[in-house]
Amino acid sequence: MTVEVRTGVLTGPTVLPLLTGLAEGACSAGALTREETNRWIADQRSRATRDRLFLTMPLFTAAGTAPR
Repeated sequence: MTVEVRTGVLTGPTVLPLLTGLAEGACSAGALTREETNRWIADQRSRATRDRLFLTMPLFTAAGTAPR
């Protein structure tokens, strides 16, 4: 079995839909209030316009062979 880890680095306004979706999901699940969600999304939009938005995501890939 082989496992590789890569880190995705995302910056700028192209990341906003991903972040907005995550925040909306957290709000729907009750982890954030609507006010907290809106405030956080507004903060991320502000960061994106000032070129201060930075997101990293670890990505794991595993590969193996099934026994015959």
